[in-house]
Amino acid sequence: MNSGFIDAFAQVIREKRVDKNTLVETIKMSLISAAKRKLGQNAEVRVELDEAKGVLEIYRVFNVVKEVTDEEFEIDLKQAKEMDGKAKIGSEVVVSLPIEDFGRNAIQTAKQVLMQKVREAERERIYEDYKDKIGMIVSGTVRQVDRGNILINLGRAEAYLPLREQIRKERYNQGETIRACILDVDKEAKGPQIILSRTSDQFLKKLFEQEVPEIFDGDVEIKNIAREPGGRSKIAVFSRNDKVDAVGSCVGMKGSRVQAVVNELHGEKIDIVNWSDISSEFVSRALAPAKVSSLRFNEATYEVLSVVEEDQLSLAIGREGQNVRLASRLTGWRIELMTVRNAERRDRLESKLQMDISEMYGVTSRLAQKLTSIGILTVQKLNKTPVEDILEIEGIGPKTAEKLKATADETMDELNRALEELIEKEKEAEAEEKALFDHEIFTEKEEEKEEEVRLTEEQLFKDFEDKDADEEEKGETAGEEATAGEEPSEEEPSVEEEIPAEEEVSTDEEEPSVEEEIPAEEKATADPAPEAVEEPDTGTEIESDDDKKE
Repeated sequence: MNSGFIDAFAQVIREKRVDKNTLVETIKMSLISAAKRKLGQNAEVRVELDEAKGVLEIYRVFNVVKEVTDEEFEIDLKQAKEMDGKAKIGSEVVVSLPIEDFGRNAIQTAKQVLMQKVREAERERIYEDYKDKIGMIVSGTVRQVDRGNILINLGRAEAYLPLREQIRKERYNQGETIRACILDVDKEAKGPQIILSRTSDQFLKKLFEQEVPEIFDGDVEIKNIAREPGGRSKIAVFSRNDKVDAVGSCVGMKGSRVQAVVNELHGEKIDIVNWSDISSEFVSRALAPAKVSSLRFNEATYEVLSVVEEDQLSLAIGREGQNVRLASRLTGWRIELMTVRNAERRDRLESKLQMDISEMYGVTSRLAQKLTSIGILTVQKLNKTPVEDILEIEGIGPKTAEKLKATADETMDELNRALEELIEKEKEAEAEEKALFDHEIFTEKEEEKEEEVRLTEEQLFKDFEDKDADEEEKGETAGEEATAGEEPSEEEPSVEEEIPAEEEVSTDEEEPSVEEEIPAEEKATADPAPEAVEEPDTGTEIESDDDKKE
C-alpha cells in the first residue's frame, strides 16, 4: 500500500482517540479476515506494517511437504523450488498477496471488521474517560429529541438524557445548551454509554458546590437532600467552621447564590436548614416555615408526632402534603401532624383508657407484682417495654415474655380502636353543639322581632283613620286644647288604653325559656362515656416460670 494509508491511519487515531497499538492490531486482523475469506479459513496469512516507509504488506505462508494433504497451507517441494530456490522439506515459503486480488466481498469484510474494532475501542476509551466522573456536571448541545428523550453531544462523546431524568415542564430544542450530571456510564449499552440526569439529588448538590465556595472548600457540608424535581427541595447544611454561617453561605448576598441554582432548575423552590444531631431541633427546622409547638418521638418505630397550632397546620402540611413529605425524607423520621387541640383531646381520652397491668387478660396476681416491681404498671407501659427488659425479671422466661408481649399488643389494638371511637364521638358532639348554639342565628331573630314591633304600631292606630270628618275636627280641637294645658277629650284614646295594646303586641312572640335550653346544652357538651374494651381471649392465663414450677 502507498503512504496515503499512513495518513488515514493517523487521522483515525486523532479523531477517534484510539490507541495506536490497538488500531494496528485491528487493521491486521481485518486484513487477515479478508484474506481467509478469499483463500480459505485454513490459509496462513501474515500482515506487516512499515510505518517508516508507509507500506502495508500482506503475505501468504506455505509449509513445504513431500505430499500435500491440505492445499490451503501446504505445498510440495517442486512448487516451492519455483517460488524460492532455497526451499526444502519442512521450511516455509512466503508469497506476497496484492490486496486487489482479494475481491470486493473480502474488502467489504475487512472494512466491517475494522469499523467494529474501532467502535469497540472508542467505547472502551469513553468508558475509561467517564467512569470516574459519575456525579459530575457536564454541559453539551442538544443533538436530537426523540419522544422526549434527548441525545446530547458532549464534544468527544454522546450522552443520553431520558425523559424520566428530566425536570417536568422543561422543553429543549435542537442546538440548545443543556447542563446535567452524569448518572451512569454503561459499558455494555448498545447506544450512548453516558446517562445524564437533571432530577437526581446529586445534580442539586453539585450546583451548590459550583455556586458556594464554602461547600467546595469543605467549610460547609451538605448533610442531606430531599427533592421533588420541579417543585420544591430541602437541603440540610452543616458548618465545620464556627466562623462560617452554613445557611448564609448558601443563600449568598441578597440571595444571589441560591437564586442562581433556582434559575438553573427553572424556578424550583429550595429550603435551606441547619442540620443538627439533636432530633427535636432538626425536625422542627425541617418543617419550616411552620412553627412547631411540641414533638413526641417514638424511637421504636422511628415516628414523631409534631403538634402545631391551628394556624400553622396548613403551613406544616404544605401544598398537597409536600412540606411534611420532604421534611420526613430529609430527617429520616416519619412525621405525623396534629393540632394542639386534638393532641390535648387525645391525651385526655388516653388517660381515661389507661389499663392496669393486673386487669390484662391472663396476668396472675403474682406475675402482676413482678411486672410492677420494675415499673410496668399499665398495659400501655408493657407494650412499649422491650422483650429484653422483661426477660431480666426473675422467674420470667422467653415463652412467658413473648406471650406477655403478644397479649399486650392485642389489648393495645382494642384500646386504640376504642380511643378512635371516643375521639370521633367527641368531634361529632362538638359539631352538634356548634349547630345548636350558633349566636349568629339568635342575632338574626332579635332583629326580625324588632322590625315586627314597628309594623304592629301602625296597625294599632289604623282604626282612627276610619272616623268621619266631624270626629276628626273634634280630635283636632281637642289636640289644640291639650296643647294649651287643658285635659284631652274623652273620645281620644288615653295612655292607659295604649299601654295594654303595646304590651299585647310585644309579648306575642315568647322568648325561649332558660329551663328548656340548659338540658340541651348539657346534653351537647357532656363527655361520652368510654366504651367497654373487650379483652382478647387468649384461652389460657399467662403464668411465669416460677408459677409453673409451683
